[in-house]
Amino acid sequence: MKPKVRANGMGTAFKRGRTWYAQVTIGHKAVERDGKIAYQSIRVTKGGFATKRDALLYCPTLKAEASKKKHVNYLTMRQIYDAWMPTHETKVSRSTMDCYKAAFKYFAPIHDYPFNEIDLDDLQECVDECPKGRRTKENMKALAGLLCKYAIPRHQTDLNYAEYIYTGNDGRTSYSPLNKGEIDKIRDAIGKVPHAEDIYTLIYTGFRPTELFNLTKDCYKDGVLYGGIKTEAGKNRAVPVSPRIKEIIENKLSQNWDLIFPKDDGSPMTARYFRDAIFYPVLSAIGIQPIPTKDSPPKYVPYSCRHTFANMIKLAEGSDKDKAGLMGHEDYTTTKRMYQTAEIDAMKAIIDQL
Repeated sequence: MKPKVRANGMGTAFKRGRTWYAQVTIGHKAVERDGKIAYQSIRVTKGGFATKRDALLYCPTLKAEASKKKHVNYLTMRQIYDAWMPTHETKVSRSTMDCYKAAFKYFAPIHDYPFNEIDLDDLQECVDECPKGRRTKENMKALAGLLCKYAIPRHQTDLNYAEYIYTGNDGRTSYSPLNKGEIDKIRDAIGKVPHAEDIYTLIYTGFRPTELFNLTKDCYKDGVLYGGIKTEAGKNRAVPVSPRIKEIIENKLSQNWDLIFPKDDGSPMTARYFRDAIFYPVLSAIGIQPIPTKDSPPKYVPYSCRHTFANMIKLAEGSDKDKAGLMGHEDYTTTKRMYQTAEIDAMKAIIDQL
């Protein structure tokens, strides 16, 4: 007897760790691959099921919920934390709650983000930039996981991203910068692969994805972009437009939308949409990395563009203060410690001078 085949659109299930996840396709995004237009699926996932059967049975509900999510009143991380805290502090000791309260402070850059837009990249960056040791970072991971578990059944997020936070304190970063050859590939794809210019702009501005997507035409003046949504040093910082992206910015400013980098219909771009519907498909289309899967995680994520920018300014002449300002950091120590990696070409150039 042949195994039963699920009809198209019915969804699927997969196992991650001990938990089963339901997944449905809610739409498609057109991308160009090898000169031809292809369509990349946009999927919604929900975990927490004990068996594969339970996950599959939930797929129709998940698809229906996805169509209703636009009506959900999404809360910020701070609001989720404030709602979660009274439900948890009666279950644990006071010292444990004190640890969580201390850990929450290091998520300050994303306290006011809508929780449904926070993903692994946002959480990981906060952990990476935490100046404390591994114990504090592990508390941050534990807290993020508890907040996700509180938010999932309340339709405030669809996945516990905290499971994948790296808390090691050996100095390495979880984000890889793109190399020159890969940057050139992205540049050459502009005009051929839709939204390649968005990735190229991230590389040459150092903006975090959400910061770029919040820019409006009013944020541009006399060749400078003004934006930023994190720390005091990062808010409304000035980023001069590189000659490499001047034409891109001018083209974006000529469009009918108020946002400079919106979706194709002019609506706001979220970090999650950009990552899944644009960033991964574009890198795949131009041969930099395949579409990630649960068994094949990505080498590059959207924040890799910011790390690439940090590596490039490392090699440029200028003061440490100005370089920190471009990154939106209080001081250059954070820029060097968390964003820059040694490049073989740069090291070779130094040796050649000896």
